[in-house]
Parts: sequence; structure tokens; C-alpha cells
Amino acid sequence: MSPKNPLETLLNIALSMSTRHYEYYDETADSVEIPQVKALLRVLADTERDLIIEIQDMIVTGVLDEIEEMGRVEVGDDPPDDTPFAPERNDTDPQIFVCNKALEQEVKGYTFYLSISARAKSELVSRVFEYLAFIKSEQIERVRKVCESF
Repeated sequence: MSPKNPLETLLNIALSMSTRHYEYYDETADSVEIPQVKALLRVLADTERDLIIEIQDMIVTGVLDEIEEMGRVEVGDDPPDDTPFAPERNDTDPQIFVCNKALEQEVKGYTFYLSISARAKSELVSRVFEYLAFIKSEQIERVRKVCESF
């Protein structure tokens, strides 16, 4: 019997979060009419799907190989900008609503992963979750880039 991956519980939580995010982006993209928002949601869904595959791979094969391959990623000292877009238009503008919902999801993921990384008792766990936070910070940048134009 192989030893249980000690990160499996945390990775399953990360997998669950990524799956929810993927489903939201995918389903919302199907219902959105605005081409820029649809494109943003498709990119976010694709990135989330890639993250799901990576997390599943970490669960199945263990994380050591993945961590060694990726090297060290640094999450900057400055957290990503989590300021909502035009909150006064959130209830009346579907583009702004979708942008703010996507931003909120990504910020929650970023904060969650970074908090696990910071509290981790092992370097390995810290690096895994710092990497996941880094992916989320890139997602936040994508959301900001597209949605700032609305």
C-alpha cells in the first residue's frame, strides 16, 4: 500500500475551488452576449481547467516532481488590486457584474492559497500553495486588463 499523499486533503480543497471557478466561467461564458466578456471568461475557464489538471496530477503522482519542475515562483509583496470595477454599476451593467464576480472569485482563491502557503509547516506545502496563489494573481491581472476597458 502506498503512503497517502500528506497534501491530498489540501489539494482536494484546491481542486474543488478550481472546479467551481471553472464551472462558473464556462456556464457564464455560454450565456454572455458581449464578445470581450465572453472571451475573458473563456480564457479564465481554460486557465482554470489547466490548473485542475495540474492539481489532479499532483494528487495522483505526488507533488515533488511538479515542484521541482516549476522551480520557485515568487508572489510579490504587493497583493493584486482587488478593487471592484464601478460598483455603482454592478446591479445595472452585466459586464461589470461578471467582471466583479470573476475578480471576487480570483481574489478569494489567491487569498486562500497564500494563507495556506504562509501557515505551512513544510517548505513543500508552502511552495505548492505559493505557486497556486501565483496562478491566481495572473488571473486577477487578466480580469483587470479586460474589465478596465468597460
